[in-house]
Amino acid sequence: MTDTSEPKKRGRPTTAHDKPASVRPKVQGLTAAFDAAAAAAGSNRSQVTEELWAWFARVPGATLPSRPERLPGAEGIEKPKRPAT
Repeated sequence: MTDTSEPKKRGRPTTAHDKPASVRPKVQGLTAAFDAAAAAAGSNRSQVTEELWAWFARVPGATLPSRPERLPGAEGIEKPKRPAT
C-alpha cells in the first residue's frame, strides 16, 4: 500500500464547462405555458432560453427567438412581477 500526503479526491473530476444554470419561474403555470409556446414555435424550452440569454447579453448576431400567436390558457397566468430597483 502506498502512503500519500493528500487525501483521496471524491466525485467526478472537474471540467471546463460552466456551472449548470437552473431557471424556475415562481408563477404557477408559467412553465407549462412556456413549453407549449416553444413547441408551437417548433423549438423547445432549452433552445428558446439559450436564444433569449444570448439576445439579452447582446451577443453579436443574437436575435430574439420566434414567438407563436397567443395560445389558449395563457390568459389565466398571472404576470410575473418585476423586482423594484
